Amino acid sequence: MHTRWNDTVVQDYELSRPDATPLELDLYTTSLTTWPTVLIGDPATFGTLRRTGIVDIPVPEHERLAAALAAHLAAPARVRALIAAALAREQRSGQALATAEQALDHADAAAASASLADATGAFLKVMSTHIVNWLLPEQRWEDTFTRLLDNRHAARECLLALATPDDTGHLLDAHQGALHAAAAVRAGRPLQHAAAEIAARAGTLYGVGSPAVAAMPLEDPANAAHLIQGLLEENDHERQLAAIAAGRSRALLLRDAWQAAALLAAAGDDRDVSSVRATVLVLGWAAGSEERRKVLRHRYLAAGRRWCHLTDRDPTSVTTTDLLTAGAAR
Repeated sequence: MHTRWNDTVVQDYELSRPDATPLELDLYTTSLTTWPTVLIGDPATFGTLRRTGIVDIPVPEHERLAAALAAHLAAPARVRALIAAALAREQRSGQALATAEQALDHADAAAASASLADATGAFLKVMSTHIVNWLLPEQRWEDTFTRLLDNRHAARECLLALATPDDTGHLLDAHQGALHAAAAVRAGRPLQHAAAEIAARAGTLYGVGSPAVAAMPLEDPANAAHLIQGLLEENDHERQLAAIAAGRSRALLLRDAWQAAALLAAAGDDRDVSSVRATVLVLGWAAGSEERRKVLRHRYLAAGRRWCHLTDRDPTSVTTTDLLTAGAAR
């Protein structure tokens, strides 16, 4: 969510995320100001912090960097390189979080502090991809696809289909995991094992509020076991799994059909073909990266909360600076 006031674009996370902790606001504002360097190698800073949670971006700076991003995303080769680098950052962040989670499980404060500092540095760069929610050149794409398909409604349908990620969305995937757990328990797997896996893999994704402040219900294996038992009592987990698989298959087939239609419409013009290919790559990556970022965000915030409890800190006041310097301080 951003607004224009006089000659400034204001990105106000205090307004869009009113219940966010300082740590959450830090994640968003720091990663926002540094996205040009992280994603396209531009050394400029995207605006300045008015205070944690609010970034002010001069309109000329906003327009220049938005145009630079659009130009960068117009070439398939550059898009592939951007995606490869982004995936590498996600992997590094996930590995650092896994190490931190293991240390937290063993109440090893020194190891947890060092790993969480590493995870914070990596995850701040992953968070820079949250600009795909509002800074992609969507109007340019819509105009190009309208010209190619000779129909604005068709162009919008095409772009929407192209934004279907390869993998299932994070909440649906978590629910699918619970359904698979119910099927496994029915087949003989111990309930406590299935519940522990859900709590570890997707526990932070369910519940009201933020895992930065309080544990989500399914982080408790007892609650995960209750969920599995409820699914067993409903006795329709196999039907739900089949429905999810069928829906995903339809969505992917539709995406592939629209991709083929756009490439056929662009055939004969190398510039148009390149534009379509780049747009296909960006939209597929952007949708998937948002899903993966949200999972990592929930894991990171939960790890930060657990670290606070282990080290006698207040999770409602800790910042990214506290976590970045935690390893060095111990």
